[in-house]
Amino acid sequence: MQRIREPENLIVDLSRTLVPGESSFPEDPPFLVLPWHQHNVHGFATQVLFLPEHAATHVDVPRHFFKDAWGVEAIALERFFGRARALDPERLPRPLEETLLRKLNVAEGDIVLFVGNPKLTEEDARALLACGVKGVGVEAESIDEPPFPLHRLFLKAGVLIYENLTGVAHLVGKDILFFGFPLKISSATASPVRAVAIILPSEDASGLP
Repeated sequence: MQRIREPENLIVDLSRTLVPGESSFPEDPPFLVLPWHQHNVHGFATQVLFLPEHAATHVDVPRHFFKDAWGVEAIALERFFGRARALDPERLPRPLEETLLRKLNVAEGDIVLFVGNPKLTEEDARALLACGVKGVGVEAESIDEPPFPLHRLFLKAGVLIYENLTGVAHLVGKDILFFGFPLKISSATASPVRAVAIILPSEDASGLP
């Protein structure tokens, strides 16, 4: 990978802010921030976080749907970053096809991010899998609905799923490097992430992983 240069590169924050009292899904407990040490008592301050795995911007890993599959801590770090392509589903013919995706320069090892809620079908998911992507991301709270066929297809294949992203529209048509590192939590089914993208000059694109 070529060295990232400044100030030519632009970093885009793709993460939603964790706000106390909010929950990503109605059945999940809310995110809580509890004061622990206090300035006027201890001379410093700390807080305790009650944080659901799937809160705000997060990554789903295979253990989310498959009991004996990898948890967050067992997955190699290179799976959580790499070359990415941002796509606007409103500008794409549906269903997606492998040929179409390759014309859009989606290649093996890419992470594909979608603007909004693309409402992907199983056929769309199979086309992405055929391209060899290692991650997909959406701005919706979930990539699909019960009985969660896309979660099962992607996670069974080891493809990570990023949900609750924001700002993906800024990346459409750009050469980007995506980072979505989780907390190293033992046996976790998911983890909140600080998802960011670095927009690269076109001459750097060939050096992306």
